[in-house]
Amino acid sequence: MGSPGKIQKQTAERQLFQAPWKYREGFLIALILLITGFLIEAATSQQGISIPSFPFNMYAGMAFITTIAFLHIFYDDDPFVKWLSGIPAATSSIVLITLLTIMMGVFDQTDSDAEGLAASIGLTHVSNSWPFLLAQLYLLVSLGLVVLRRSIPLKKRNIGFILNHAGLWIVIAAASLGTGDLRRLRMELFEGETVWHAYDGNSHFHNLPFALELVKFDIEEYPPQLAIVDFHTGQLSDQSQMPLPYVEAGKNTTLLDWDISVNEFFPESIENEGKYFPSGERGAPPAASITAVNRSTGESHEGWISSGSFLFNPKYLLLDGRDLILMTTPEPRRYQSHVIALTMDDEPQELFIEVNKPPKVKGWRLYQMSYNREMGKWSELSVIEVIRDPWLPIVYVGFIMLLAGAVYIFWIGKEIKEEE
Repeated sequence: MGSPGKIQKQTAERQLFQAPWKYREGFLIALILLITGFLIEAATSQQGISIPSFPFNMYAGMAFITTIAFLHIFYDDDPFVKWLSGIPAATSSIVLITLLTIMMGVFDQTDSDAEGLAASIGLTHVSNSWPFLLAQLYLLVSLGLVVLRRSIPLKKRNIGFILNHAGLWIVIAAASLGTGDLRRLRMELFEGETVWHAYDGNSHFHNLPFALELVKFDIEEYPPQLAIVDFHTGQLSDQSQMPLPYVEAGKNTTLLDWDISVNEFFPESIENEGKYFPSGERGAPPAASITAVNRSTGESHEGWISSGSFLFNPKYLLLDGRDLILMTTPEPRRYQSHVIALTMDDEPQELFIEVNKPPKVKGWRLYQMSYNREMGKWSELSVIEVIRDPWLPIVYVGFIMLLAGAVYIFWIGKEIKEEE
């Protein structure tokens, strides 16, 4: 047996890419993959990659799984294949994926017309770039070989490990392959109209297997708020005013040096000869009669303020040569679309679409996306995002396996350790 000094000398003299490979080879391979991806992006004019749709993405996935199984069965003793199923390869691939994920947060991913060095090497569209694809392949090969190595022969103590790593493999692979079948479209609905089509991010027209008819679009609003604003800049005179007080009949509050009393408040009103009166007319804005008294000088002002609407101008109360009191536009508390879903072979279906409460029609999820914000609660337009992601159940299976693996390790793994 060699002495510790001799072993250290042999380790120090080991050449790069001389077996057995370690961490430095792993990070060098990660760097080579990253640079290769950047070069491909630059050579292809930052077009990125396009994952094929079904069934070709399924064929690609099956071929990839077959390749990993082939390497494990026929080249399990190969030093390179052994290294790929080891910790250095897994660590360097995870670091590469993490680095590219961070880049997604650093660089704007929404500007499809971006130019410059970052755009030319794929950093403005990381999720469908060549560097990200190569990083994912590196990670998936490493994970796949690790799972197979621990699975054959199957041991009770390895079940939690296998569930965790196989679940992560499924999540990454299914999410990547599923982008070829992911459809994210936008429907613009007007009251009383039946719409059978939608538009993508490039405003291209797409027919759908169902239609939506907007029965009514409803918005519940928070009460408007009071604010003192600099007349010249339009900014709050004092940021410490936040959060701003809500406008309510009989409310007394203080902003800066002004004691403010709300004498009357109408959620919907119409102005007539300088005064506001309750009204249910379309576009009737909220209005309030207020009194403001300066604590320091005793100066007093009284009058009506209103947030205005798409039909009526707002109204302010001028306090001095610098400040004025205004009523903010009410913020939406909740909004939903009442629609009828129509298909060629089913009965009409009544649906209510809210934010984060998407119903499902013909395999498509319907999300409340937007409305005509200029018209506010009187909007006759509702914008619905329709999403179809047939690979999502497979991704969920991966997450379930991750959870099951964690439970197994923490609750059952202890028992296994005691038995051994």
